[in-house]
Amino acid sequence: GDLLRVPGPGGRSLKHAQAQGARVEIVYSPLDALSLAAANPGHTVVFLGIGFETTAPTVAATLLMARQRHIENFCVLSLHKLVPPALRALLDDAACAVEAFLLPGHVSTILGLRPYGFLASEYHVPGVVGGFEPADILLALCLMAEQLRDKAPAVVNAYPRAVADQGNPRARALLEQFFQPADALWRGLGRIPQSGLALRPEYADLDAMTRLDLRLPQVPPLPACRCGDVLKGRIAPPDCPLFGKKCTPATPVGPCMVSTEGSCAAYFKYAE
Repeated sequence: GDLLRVPGPGGRSLKHAQAQGARVEIVYSPLDALSLAAANPGHTVVFLGIGFETTAPTVAATLLMARQRHIENFCVLSLHKLVPPALRALLDDAACAVEAFLLPGHVSTILGLRPYGFLASEYHVPGVVGGFEPADILLALCLMAEQLRDKAPAVVNAYPRAVADQGNPRARALLEQFFQPADALWRGLGRIPQSGLALRPEYADLDAMTRLDLRLPQVPPLPACRCGDVLKGRIAPPDCPLFGKKCTPATPVGPCMVSTEGSCAAYFKYAE
């Protein structure tokens, strides 16, 4: 549902395209999209793959099933993103004011702790994997504060009931089978090297970019949108001139307001 409202060039979204007659379907998993393709053999079904390391393994499993079931009218437009390269890009930016990271719980069920190790070893910044309940968040914040106070940065798991330190090796193996890192464009942050996932060449028939000869357009900065500064910790969401005015969860302008978990959207929700 959130994805339908994401504004593209000119402010148009999938919801606008749907209203004008485009065949845009909401599915609850990529397997539903594969079933749609199986039920409509005369049409090409393109699944829009978004999200981080949490959702990408499910897409990889669907690609595996497409091959096993010989469903040839299914493909994926992979716009998946990787969390660790984005954290590194933030810390390499001299304008970044982030002093510690509350690391994502769902992503960490796949990654575990090791991919975040560079935060402490190279940048001397704390990283704490946290859960989603208020007590989980408070615990993670307390651990961050203690590390900053003691000048002892580390990457720790404060969400052990869901996250294993080693993550999910089977899910990562499935990701590596179908995907390879690729440069990716992040709205608000720009292009980050090797921060996205592209299908490997041997699966070109399942890759919408290759199969449909697609080219992603250059996306200019959004006028007055300061999502990038919010992500870098330079300003709080209300300091953006669009926040709560032109940019709301119902009418998002920038990426931080699109998802209910985005930094601006979360702030908007709890400020109410």
